[in-house]
Amino acid sequence: MLASARNAAQAAAGGDENRFPGLDDDYRRRTMTVSCRRYTIPEASTPVHHELTVWSRGIIMDKEARDVSTCIATAARKLGYYAENVSDYVDDPDRTNCLVRRYARFADEPILDRFVYENPNPDWVVLVEETIIKAVNFFHRTHPAKGVLVVNSARDPQYLLKFLPEHMLAKLDKLVVVDGCGLAEQRGSSPWMFVRDLSELAFDRMSTEGAVERLAIGRGIAAPLLGALVAATGELPVEAVADVVADRDAMLRGAAKHAVIQYAAA
Repeated sequence: MLASARNAAQAAAGGDENRFPGLDDDYRRRTMTVSCRRYTIPEASTPVHHELTVWSRGIIMDKEARDVSTCIATAARKLGYYAENVSDYVDDPDRTNCLVRRYARFADEPILDRFVYENPNPDWVVLVEETIIKAVNFFHRTHPAKGVLVVNSARDPQYLLKFLPEHMLAKLDKLVVVDGCGLAEQRGSSPWMFVRDLSELAFDRMSTEGAVERLAIGRGIAAPLLGALVAATGELPVEAVADVVADRDAMLRGAAKHAVIQYAAA
């Protein structure tokens, strides 16, 4: 609607006629300069609109989920998209191990549902912990064959597919599996990558529900998860997202080392 209004205004002002019928000027290939870098946004025949929902568990994994949504929204905004990064006001993120969510959206048109806390139609879903795959219907309201699912797991993707019932498989476009724990930088002495010392966890709890982050954004497990998500979807340039991720190397490892099953095409 806004695009049509812009085209009408250009025609009234004597501007050039759209040389590509059915393709608005806004959706051709665009090259943007961000912090002295140049990124080419692929040509799109339809408007860009993606909704990311990150599922994790309260307290011990909340930081990882926040970092994934924050980095996607930040990178998209720097590339010129309209973007939203929404905290979890629906679940209770202060309950240890309970399922909680984080949301991000970006589009090349203004986001009209910016005050809706839950994503209306999530098409990108990230599971910070692998057992969530059998815990909840994370494709609720996802359009058929449009869902991209990224799972933090070292297991075989075909094995993980067994946990998705038919009504969820009908929503799946591609399954992306990345060993986030194996590709992330180990911090501290614990073999379990989600554990942090109490002082760091205290800083983490001070950064919830819209507060300013006290710790670096995009390190640990979040980095390879971001790499796999961005590489598998292909909507945002990998380098552009890497510029806003604290652990750039771990993100690039995730972009290079992940497994994809193109389920809808099969």
